[in-house]
Amino acid sequence: MGRMSWGVIPFSLFLLSFAACTSPATEREVQPAFYYWKTEAHLSTDDRAYLQELNCGRLYLRCFDVDWDEEQQQLIPVAPVALDTSTLVSFEVVPVIFITNRSFQHLTLAEVPVLAAKIERKMEQLLQGLPQNQIREWQIDCDWTVSTRDLYFALLEAMKAKADAKGCLLSATIRLHQLRYPEKTGVPPVDRGMLMLYNMGELGNWSEDNSILNLTSTKPYLEGLADYSLPLDMALPLFHWGVVFREGEVVALLPQANNNTLADTARFQQMENKRYQVKTGTFFFGTYLYEGDWIRLEQVDNQQLEQLMLLLKNDFPTAPFYLSFYHLDSLLLTEFKPAQLKFLLEMMENQ
Repeated sequence: MGRMSWGVIPFSLFLLSFAACTSPATEREVQPAFYYWKTEAHLSTDDRAYLQELNCGRLYLRCFDVDWDEEQQQLIPVAPVALDTSTLVSFEVVPVIFITNRSFQHLTLAEVPVLAAKIERKMEQLLQGLPQNQIREWQIDCDWTVSTRDLYFALLEAMKAKADAKGCLLSATIRLHQLRYPEKTGVPPVDRGMLMLYNMGELGNWSEDNSILNLTSTKPYLEGLADYSLPLDMALPLFHWGVVFREGEVVALLPQANNNTLADTARFQQMENKRYQVKTGTFFFGTYLYEGDWIRLEQVDNQQLEQLMLLLKNDFPTAPFYLSFYHLDSLLLTEFKPAQLKFLLEMMENQ
């Protein structure tokens, strides 16, 4: 594998950013949190007011992705976040690094420590402007498979050693198939897991009604929840998208798609069951759609989230945990009032 060019940051800056990391308090209650999944991290006044009304003090902040670059023939950081630290000073920040599963197809065991060091340095570079006491946990996000498990877990062990040295916890995201089949996929060697309770259905199946949140598909995957050996937090979806099909294949996801943005009858013909057909070639928020493309609109409502809580509340561990929402977006938050999310928190508290 070629060299990974990630930039160099003096170790002294790392100390400034992370030396004061401590373990979070362990209150026996459900705490709200949000994922912030943008390339520019700037909380608006409305964002901050929303979080304050919800008494939310934690943000899971996407820092960058790690992926294989064919042209450079190396693993590289992709789309690093640009932080406006002045809007984040009152929040605990959990930096999240997303690693593509294919990255491990281009990695050897000997190169794992090098990758861990580069991730640490890049994370430090991006977060150096935050106050010292804001970072108590790091999170690695990867949808690993049986074939990539050993290398991924080796990377997690290397990252955990670095997090431990800074007094921070290390968490990893857990998909439903990894929850259901721990004997195959393994349990990550980290302090906590974040159970991702979305993208549960068959995205590429045109007859699927809602791949974001399919309760029928989800239920069997929760059977091993009570016995999972890792302390868990959970993440719920607060987003929608349009799934674009062309010649029977998924070719794009449109996060801006909703009933209003698809209401232009000159460009889109509404069909049954939240389906649309593109009537003429057009640009849609930067994505070109061809005549004849099909769009399936998928969204999540509060009733569906309440039904999911009912599925979870009896088997989810009773220890304190974070109920996280994906993701913080000013337009999406108009669809979910703080009182609605508070009710979900109360449902899980009253187990």
